[in-house]
Amino acid sequence: VRASLSSSRMVTVCGEQAWRLGVQLAAEMACERAQSLYLCGDNRFDPYAVARFARSQQKSPEEALGRILVARAFTAYQLDELIHRLDPPNTPESAYDVVIVSGVCAAFLDEDLTQSDAARLFYRSLWRLRDLAREGLTLLLTESETSKQIHRSHFLTDLFRASSEVIRLEGGRSFT
Repeated sequence: VRASLSSSRMVTVCGEQAWRLGVQLAAEMACERAQSLYLCGDNRFDPYAVARFARSQQKSPEEALGRILVARAFTAYQLDELIHRLDPPNTPESAYDVVIVSGVCAAFLDEDLTQSDAARLFYRSLWRLRDLAREGLTLLLTESETSKQIHRSHFLTDLFRASSEVIRLEGGRSFT
């Protein structure tokens, strides 16, 4: 995953354990003194995993966690707002080496959200992420959920189409 990341790229990782790769990347970068922004749309950020990784690298868990800003979205509206608050790269406000968005589709699969609201918010967020990547922001998107709602399964397909690269995890040790 790390080799696929560079500025102006939007890399998507999907599969049951995709969220773990996002947490792992944030931990690795934090131990290298890089700043990460972790937008959590699926409530799966694991600070204990970051601390374990930091200790395994003989780094301070507190310092590593201090280099990761986590923003949790509990609704599709909140995730959309967090995405729209992202600053373009090369601006004084943009202080992150990478932005990780976990559960990029999951928040929009909420059954309490109407189909039209889900589509409006999802595509608005997706277009914003695509534009930020084109402006040079390094983005890693993770999606562990598969849509059980047939009428919203196209969200994942369109996410893949908008991505520079898609990595599909297929079990414990294989990917495409």
